[in-house]
Amino acid sequence: MVESYGALVGWAHHDAGDRIMLRLESVQSSEAAKKHDPDLFRFLMTKQQAAILGNYLVRLSGQSPAVPKKRRWFRRFLG
Repeated sequence: MVESYGALVGWAHHDAGDRIMLRLESVQSSEAAKKHDPDLFRFLMTKQQAAILGNYLVRLSGQSPAVPKKRRWFRRFLG
């Protein structure tokens, strides 16, 4: 198994129905960052796997999970 290390410099996702395609961009050196030449990694995962990963990263970062605000009666009435 080959391991590589780098700094995460970008990401994107694509909703693929019941799955998510996660695209990660990383660079292994400052030269690669200056050239805007990242390594690309694509991961296909279920939405449940994405939720588990997201929750794990939130907890690991020491942040609190986002809690949706309750909608006021006026907003509920108008949709």
